[in-house]
Amino acid sequence: MFNKFLVPAQNYAPLREDGLSDIGLAYPLLRQMLLEIGRRYFEVGVIVVAEDIFWLTQAETQAIAEQIDSQLPADSLTAEVAQRKAEHQAALLVHPPMALPQIKVFGFDLMSLKAKKRGRGEKGNLIQGVAASPGQVTGTARVLHGPADFDRMQPGDVLVAPITTPAWTPLFAMALAVVTDVGGPLSHGSIVAREYGIPAVLGTGTATRRIQDGQTITVDGSAGTILVQAG
Repeated sequence: MFNKFLVPAQNYAPLREDGLSDIGLAYPLLRQMLLEIGRRYFEVGVIVVAEDIFWLTQAETQAIAEQIDSQLPADSLTAEVAQRKAEHQAALLVHPPMALPQIKVFGFDLMSLKAKKRGRGEKGNLIQGVAASPGQVTGTARVLHGPADFDRMQPGDVLVAPITTPAWTPLFAMALAVVTDVGGPLSHGSIVAREYGIPAVLGTGTATRRIQDGQTITVDGSAGTILVQAG
């Protein structure tokens, strides 16, 4: 049965990756187009800065375009943008569960109990996670929370993040190792880390909160641990 599904997977998995790559090629052009629209909306007072265009819905963007094309006064959307930014910041403070779906038996959250049990095993400056890519290194932790922080990454830093997506891939070329709050052996971060041959510990749950930016840490991708140096 395994071989029956293995061959189609080997044939079609590369096609999926090629398709995703081709789609991604359009993103820079789309971004330039949207920023030009944002610049025009800024000029008529719809938004505060051109980049606020990314906080508007498609329906709102089209409605404003129709107003401008008809030489009508354009509605201001500054309040809507401010509200969405505030909601986004509030969402960033929410800590996601270690796994989905959250399994409950007789009313007990098994994943929560597992996390607490693992937490009791974490002593002092030791953080435990999933051994995602082998190797052990010591370096400077660079705690990044999103693309706005990317410019702080320096060659030889240890990338510490809540989670990584394809947008984070260029940072792996500079990273000495990778540590994340969320993830597992088949997550983006672990796969790319193995491709680059750098250690990775994922699914720590607490790395971005327990590790301070600039601290010296030792990442053991074989054991699934991070040791935070004192001082």
